[in-house]
Amino acid sequence: MKKLFTYSFMAAITLLLSCRDESLDPNKPWEPGVHGWGVFDGVAEAGKANIAANARNFPLTGQDNSKIDFKIRWVSLDNKLTVSKIAIKVDMIESYTDPDGNPKTVALGGGGRVVKTIDAPAANRQWNNFSITPAEIYNLYKDATVKYDKVNAVKVFENPARPRPAGARLQGPLVVGGKPVANADAFLVTWELTTSDGLVFRVWNEDSICLDPTPVSQANANCRLSFTVR
Repeated sequence: MKKLFTYSFMAAITLLLSCRDESLDPNKPWEPGVHGWGVFDGVAEAGKANIAANARNFPLTGQDNSKIDFKIRWVSLDNKLTVSKIAIKVDMIESYTDPDGNPKTVALGGGGRVVKTIDAPAANRQWNNFSITPAEIYNLYKDATVKYDKVNAVKVFENPARPRPAGARLQGPLVVGGKPVANADAFLVTWELTTSDGLVFRVWNEDSICLDPTPVSQANANCRLSFTVR
């Protein structure tokens, strides 16, 4: 009787497994992906200093002749995808004090606006160079508005409460009566990778990619760079 029960149980298990619908398995196999590694050009890599916030900044004066140099590479760990385009985005972070005296910040680009595109970038793990100028950022955001008084939309570059200094499109901290009223203009550079088969990568895991904890290597990853005006 015991043997008959064992045989029946094994037959039932075999029948269940043979009828299993693999398409319903929630544990899908990993698909190939790509990520980017963007850095401030000309900054030593020791300790990942070339991705540190404000490793390079726009100057307070002489902005018409200034720029910040960057370089970026795309990385496919399994070599299954090829990136055919890199869109470089920049978001401008406006800082101000609202009518109630509260410090406020607003991302004018809502996640970033494309400042330039790298078509047919270099091969896997090879560098692509680019630069960003104050004039390029100004042209992206010259029509951006903020409701500083919570009611009226005012163009950021025409805000009478914070006039732009002559010859400078972007400005540093605003101090009134020895008291900081607003932080310097700040900027966030991100990127979007398009592969040759039409896949688009613009969001990555924060812990493993954006804050890559591994030592400097050919496989490093990040998601953004930040800088300001100083």
